[in-house]
Amino acid sequence: MNILMIGQGKGSFEVRGRQLGGALGARVVTVPSDDDVRWADVVVLIKRAGQAWATYVHGFKKPIVWDALDFWEQPQQNGLSEQESKALLHAMIKRIRPSLVIGATEAMAREAHGIYLPHHSREGLTPAPAREVVSVVGYEGHKKWLGKWGHAVQAECKRRGWQFVINPPDLRACDILVAFRDGQWDGWMCRQWKSGVKYVNAMSAGRPIITTANCAEAEIAPDGYRVSTESGLVDAFDFLESKGRRVEASEQSIGGLALPEVAATYRNILQGVVKAKAA
Repeated sequence: MNILMIGQGKGSFEVRGRQLGGALGARVVTVPSDDDVRWADVVVLIKRAGQAWATYVHGFKKPIVWDALDFWEQPQQNGLSEQESKALLHAMIKRIRPSLVIGATEAMAREAHGIYLPHHSREGLTPAPAREVVSVVGYEGHKKWLGKWGHAVQAECKRRGWQFVINPPDLRACDILVAFRDGQWDGWMCRQWKSGVKYVNAMSAGRPIITTANCAEAEIAPDGYRVSTESGLVDAFDFLESKGRRVEASEQSIGGLALPEVAATYRNILQGVVKAKAA
C-alpha cells in the first residue's frame, strides 16, 4: 500500500506526519507533485493541508483521509463557541470530502463521524524510577500558552525550593509535569479536540502530570492531578510530593501508545479505506 502524507509546519505535523509517516513507510511531502499523487493508493491530508490540497487530490480520484488535528486557526479561532466550533468542523468536512476523518480525540472523532487515533509517545522515552524528593517541575510547549498558570506554577515552585523548567531536554529529568492553556490559547475546541500528546509523553517518561479538565486527559487518563483553579496547585503539589504517589506514575503503562503500535493501528485504518475504494 502506497501512502502519501501531505502537511506542513512543525509540532503536530512533525509527530503526526514525519514520525508516523516514517514508521508507515509513507512518502511525506509539503508540496506534492503529480507523480506523488499518482503513486499513492491513499492520500492523508494533515491539519490545514485538507483545505489546501483536497481539490487537487480529488482530481486524481484518490481516496483522502483527513487527519483533522489542530485544523482551526490558532489563536484566532480558539475562542469559538461549541456551536461555532462544530459548524466549522462540518464545513471543513463538506469542503474536503474525505473518505474518512481521523480525530485527535475520541470527542473529535465522534463529532466528525470518524475514527480516533491518539498521538504516539515521543521516541526513546522509557519510564524512569521516581526519585526520593521532588526538585524539578517541567512543562512541554511554548511559554505563552501557559498564561496565568505559568506565574502560578513558578511562584509555587519557588516557595517550595523547586525548579520550574520549560521544555526540558529529557522529561525524566523532572519529577512532576504540568500541562495548561490560558487566555487566547484556551477555548472550547482546545479542551475538546486538542490531542493528548503531553499526557502520553508523561506516561512514557513515568511522570505524573498536573492539568485542567479536557477530553484528551479524560480519555488517556495519565497518572497525576486535575485542578480547576490556580489555588488548586498547592493541593496538587502536596499530593504528588509523596514518593509513593510518584512511584505509581513511574509504573503506569502507555497501553499501545508507542510509535510502532499507533503506526500499526493507522495502517489498518488506511488499508480499510483503500479496500473500500476498490470495492
